[in-house]
Amino acid sequence: MGNELSVIIPTIQKKPMVLEKLVGLLDKDESVTEILIINNRAESPLEFESGKVKIYSPLVNLYVNRSWNLGISMIRNKNFLLLNDDMLPCYDFCSLIVNSSVFYLPDTGLIGISPASINQFYYVNDIDIPERKEKDGPVFSQMDKYMNTGDWGIAIFGKKHCWHNIPEDLKIICGDNYILKKQKQKNRINYEISNIPINHIHASSSGSPEFTKIIQSDIIHSVRYFPNQTESRV
Repeated sequence: MGNELSVIIPTIQKKPMVLEKLVGLLDKDESVTEILIINNRAESPLEFESGKVKIYSPLVNLYVNRSWNLGISMIRNKNFLLLNDDMLPCYDFCSLIVNSSVFYLPDTGLIGISPASINQFYYVNDIDIPERKEKDGPVFSQMDKYMNTGDWGIAIFGKKHCWHNIPEDLKIICGDNYILKKQKQKNRINYEISNIPINHIHASSSGSPEFTKIIQSDIIHSVRYFPNQTESRV
């Protein structure tokens, strides 16, 4: 079926213990054949035991949206997963999605996470890999909206031929909104997944004070791409 998956993880190493656990569980997933980590904190080198891992350390922080653009251009597989570095899904999370019939429908765009399925944590010592119960399995719901999607974008599955580069003036936020809108414009159907356990430390990177001005700039620039939106753009 060609279900090999490349995972792209931008990081500034805010929660290194979570990232280490995340890479470990991805290494055990048979569908994951490549893990590309964009190390946006080049002064702190990263090293993992997994043979699937490739690390790229840019000279400057690319932030999340440019890291996604770069990552898509670097991976070898046709299928991708954009993943936050501050979340932990169940062990077979990737295989469950890329082996589903929905993933291979010709009009499928992007697949993300239903915010209702995300367990939020605020302390790194409290978060661990969730256990998937036998009754748990992915439920795919079609998404019509592309704004105000909450944490839908902490994990985004897609195919390289559906990708649209996010504009350079959107650095941290609104990237997922942009690529969702592009799928709709191409008459593709976006989905959100529920009934799978996901643990997440909320806003551990983008919530940092040093990013406040950049996020404010993103909101200003987003008017160019979402001119009819008056509500929150995150």
